[in-house]
Amino acid sequence: MGLLIPFGRGVALLFHRIFTQDGVFHLHSVDQHSETLSMLQCWDYLETHGFTGLWPLQATSLGDLVFSQNDHSSYMVASKGGRPGELGLRIDAVKAASILAKLHLLSQDLPLSLQGGLPKSKPTIRELTQKREELDLFRNMALHRLYPTAFDLFFARLYEDAVWQADRAIHILGRIDVEQLQEEPQLVGLLQGTCHGRSFWVTDDGNLRLVHLLGSSWGLLVQDVAALLANIGCYAEWSLTTAWRALAAYQGIRPLRHIELELIYGLGIFPKGIWEVAHDHYKGSRNRDESEAVEALRQERQRASNQREYWHYLLGDELGYEDRSGCPGSRLV
Repeated sequence: MGLLIPFGRGVALLFHRIFTQDGVFHLHSVDQHSETLSMLQCWDYLETHGFTGLWPLQATSLGDLVFSQNDHSSYMVASKGGRPGELGLRIDAVKAASILAKLHLLSQDLPLSLQGGLPKSKPTIRELTQKREELDLFRNMALHRLYPTAFDLFFARLYEDAVWQADRAIHILGRIDVEQLQEEPQLVGLLQGTCHGRSFWVTDDGNLRLVHLLGSSWGLLVQDVAALLANIGCYAEWSLTTAWRALAAYQGIRPLRHIELELIYGLGIFPKGIWEVAHDHYKGSRNRDESEAVEALRQERQRASNQREYWHYLLGDELGYEDRSGCPGSRLV
């Protein structure tokens, strides 16, 4: 018999803390039973086969990993102290890369029955192509407005740089046969998904663990690597040293092929932030006033410039892609 105390609420999880004679546990409740069961089966498999990068699961007295509670699916994990991971810290970034590589490597041996329970994921080349086309639409809207706003004028000025970066990404990704790559067992596995710092947890003893596997999918593993390196760039102030060390830590466990590096580079350089701000302004809810929208666009233009330089020195130069420093419009303020 244990004491159940509400602990907090997340986006997809309802947390309780359970105090028992055997220790303290976290009780997690979610809505979808089949997805939860599939996730926990993968979790249990990885844990059973030596992966220590997840919180230990706690089975019920009957040996069940998941059970019904108030129309929700619930499961328990061990409770430990610590803090959320921060990719702005080099040690966290490097450890996160190592944990991700170990997860990827071991997940490739998941039984087909468990692989089939995971949603399929593939690089969003079609989605990026659509976003590239919408950049043209936004530019036309900016140029043909009867009374152009400050946002219109600024977007028209940075458009050339943005589409150059987008076209480069589309060109690289378009040359890669993703369908064929997905047929190669060495290149696919379980994807964590977001790869944010908060996806990981640093325990009191300094170890790094994944919080859970909710939202995981099955697909090309480089999607996770691209997401992790992009997040390191954003949160570590585009530190190449941190990114190089994280990439080296990953490749020390699971070496990447040349085609995988090209895929990472293509996914990394697309200027998603510029598209997001423009999309919100021209087709979205316009949650910002004019001055706020201009400032958001200015910040994303600077981010895209940092992003281009970051990816060039991280992978582009090695892959033989030219830099665009000094191009017309690249020094906008």
